[in-house]
Amino acid sequence: MLIALCALLAAKVSREKKKRSFAQLRLEREQKKQILKSLFCEESQLPNINYIQKKILSNNEINDSAHHIMHVICVGRSADYYRFFDSKTSREIKTQLHNCLNDALLPSVIGLFEDRYIVVVFVKNSPWKKEQIIEQQQRVQRTLPHELVVGGKPLPFDYSVASMPFSEKDIAKGKSYLFKKMAFCVNKSLKSLEGLYVYSHSDYKRSLRKRQIIQDLSQDIRQGGAKFSLCYQPIFHSTDTSEVNIWEILLRWNRTEYGGPGEFMPLVATKPHLHYSLTMMILKKVIDYAVSSEDTLPNISINVSNSDLMMVDFFDDVMIATEVYPELRSKIIFEVVEYSEMLSKKHVKDNILNLKKIGFRFAIDDFGCGYSNLQLLTEKHFDFIKIDKTIIGMCEQDAVAYETLQFILKLSESINAGLVIEGVETAQQLALVPEDPNVFIQGFLLSRPVRLTSTLSPRTK
Repeated sequence: MLIALCALLAAKVSREKKKRSFAQLRLEREQKKQILKSLFCEESQLPNINYIQKKILSNNEINDSAHHIMHVICVGRSADYYRFFDSKTSREIKTQLHNCLNDALLPSVIGLFEDRYIVVVFVKNSPWKKEQIIEQQQRVQRTLPHELVVGGKPLPFDYSVASMPFSEKDIAKGKSYLFKKMAFCVNKSLKSLEGLYVYSHSDYKRSLRKRQIIQDLSQDIRQGGAKFSLCYQPIFHSTDTSEVNIWEILLRWNRTEYGGPGEFMPLVATKPHLHYSLTMMILKKVIDYAVSSEDTLPNISINVSNSDLMMVDFFDDVMIATEVYPELRSKIIFEVVEYSEMLSKKHVKDNILNLKKIGFRFAIDDFGCGYSNLQLLTEKHFDFIKIDKTIIGMCEQDAVAYETLQFILKLSESINAGLVIEGVETAQQLALVPEDPNVFIQGFLLSRPVRLTSTLSPRTK
């Protein structure tokens, strides 16, 4: 009896072990399946960036003598290229290109990044020289077909190729480290006329710096402007250089690591909404100063961009900002950099005309620099013309420049606009400026920028 019970118990234990063994095997199979799934793109079933990483680090050891080069190919020179095709056509295109490059170039590994970009990797035992990278990049470019038959129809193709050397240490640092550089290279290649780019560490560092500047600017504006200060540069009557007629407001950012406005303002100009936030902040802080000042203020000139004038809320925001001091409206002059295509848009004109009806005035800045559209002046939207400083700088040696100055003076008189001559830095240049009640002077000879106020703090409620 005891023997029978022991036999039954042993059989039960054996069955339980088998069950656990089957469950374990099933779990292991599922895990392997998931691992394999993570190595291939879902739509095309081609190897992905995880596969490339695993292949390069197949021995789980870093090989310091291995020097890799990666070519990232963007089909159609657009990240959204495949959205114009159904999944079957996209899969066929990717597969054909994958096979074409793999067969012709015999790379150490090939796959897809984000199921869109073809990544081709080569390896050798010595560092890649730039000329070798360019030579291989051109070989990749020549291998790529300019036409494929897809679904029985020939389709034309164009590409961008971004090339970047990297080490196995870079791979080991994690995907994000490498992906950031890859994304940078791809972006540069897409913007390049030829569609080609070879990684430059100095380019990459500059890009990171620009991104950091934009991030810090956004943060400092959101926090109310405590890290900004205002200066002004006086503009004088030509008939009496002791009389200040206008203050041109200038912005200073109290982050010395980013240099002056010459470095950060061009970056802001590429971000319309950031520029608009900066413009509104400056306007509000000028109004705060005016409200708290006991002095009679001159006219105040504030720079605005063409993109500011394109904003739907520009008129309303300006009106709201100035409602605490409506008398200041007739003293504010908005300076607009000359860019005729933007200024000719109806919405921009409407903003200008509506604000002029309230009493605001407008100046066109840097007139004579680049493309000058005289039609902008004949429409009489502008109360002041500011001549680009290069013109007065050339007048001493260039008769044509002096005649240009005289022509613009007559033009400004004909449309009843004041003429501001910028960049007067020497007594000789000052002597060339006509003493005319319609003419104003700005430059270091008469005054450098002056601090208007200390740190800008958030408006007191």
